[in-house]
Amino acid sequence: MKRRRPSFRIWLLVTMFLAGVIGLVGATYAIGRIQQSEEETGDRAKDLRIARAIAAVVRDDVDIGLLRSIQSVLPYDQILVYRAGQNVFTGPAITNTDFELDVTASFPGGRVELRDYDSPPGRWPLEVSLVMAAVVVLVIGAALVAASLLTRALQMPIDRAVEAADRVAGGDLRARIGDVVPEELARLATAFDSMASRLEAADHDKREFLADVAHEIATPVNAITGLASALADGTLRSDGERREAAALIDMETARLVSLLEDLRHLTTLDLAELAGREAVDLGDVCRSIRARFIRAASDAGVDLAVDVEHLDVVSDRRLLETILDNLVSNAIRYTPAGGRVSVRVTRRSRHVEIVIADTGIGIDRGDLERIFDRFYRVDRARARATGGSGLGLALARRAAFALGARIEVASEVGKGSEFTVILPAHRRGSREAP
Repeated sequence: MKRRRPSFRIWLLVTMFLAGVIGLVGATYAIGRIQQSEEETGDRAKDLRIARAIAAVVRDDVDIGLLRSIQSVLPYDQILVYRAGQNVFTGPAITNTDFELDVTASFPGGRVELRDYDSPPGRWPLEVSLVMAAVVVLVIGAALVAASLLTRALQMPIDRAVEAADRVAGGDLRARIGDVVPEELARLATAFDSMASRLEAADHDKREFLADVAHEIATPVNAITGLASALADGTLRSDGERREAAALIDMETARLVSLLEDLRHLTTLDLAELAGREAVDLGDVCRSIRARFIRAASDAGVDLAVDVEHLDVVSDRRLLETILDNLVSNAIRYTPAGGRVSVRVTRRSRHVEIVIADTGIGIDRGDLERIFDRFYRVDRARARATGGSGLGLALARRAAFALGARIEVASEVGKGSEFTVILPAHRRGSREAP
């Protein structure tokens, strides 16, 4: 059974009540100290006047009988008289109360010392007690009212937050808290709504991604199924038709295998695969990229140029090759015959820039922010015709993220595009982690 927890109202009431009690105790102490200070000041002034009056009486002659008479009317004071350095009169000692203060008054040839002892403590007047009791009642009443008002003010936004959280937990990712007060709860509502928006966007992207995957797989599967059926039932009679069908089946199969491999690779990267840390020669990586794509570039009538010298960094060669493979193949795919694709590397003070530039069809400004989305194609018909899966740039961006790098793009329609991989410049022997 879940333990019942005290409500916010109770905590607030207890807190305010304790604050009131502490305030009353502090006020009582302060009043007592002020009263004591005032009494001490008054007593000192009074005792000084008495001592000076006695000094005026004994200036010429010390009358012991007169001093005893004066002492008898001062039950809480002790009189001491000194003449020529000798004590000539000492009143009876007072032992039933505490010493408070003493004052001294001088006269020619001697001095009078008056020692004052506390008088019996008096009681607070009835009015003061009634006032203190009224203050206590007012503090408790104010605590109750404040707790009720504050709880009522907080209850509505808290209820809205609980309702929105329950809806999100139940799968309704459109739930939002909205604008609330006070500021602290408003910040909580903003953070919650932002989280819910990201969850909703992620859920939408996931559904869209699954739909795109199903569509992308269905296209080559349907083509393969149709062509295989035509081969099986004898619809394609001539050798030329059968060879063409076999070639199309082979091409669609290759597309399907490439798509599945890209999906597998992307899933691996999404599962936060850790980047390695090894010495990598960017010049060697770029030359190997050229060796892999020179045949495809030649078939497309595109000049592939790699201008990279020996440059050593600490990175993950496999992820670097993933980035460059996808960017270079994408550049070749969208560059018409007679065009040019170039790869160059530049070292900066704190990073390395790998630039893949082409003279292809370019990318419209409205498409630049979406080209890294999965299955997004600027020209879907052309991409399908050239065998693109729509995952290349998404793979490149995800691999760059794993390396702590980023990809920037600049493009102009009809003139070409330039993709820049900005890679942290961790050199061999560096203590910095990639």
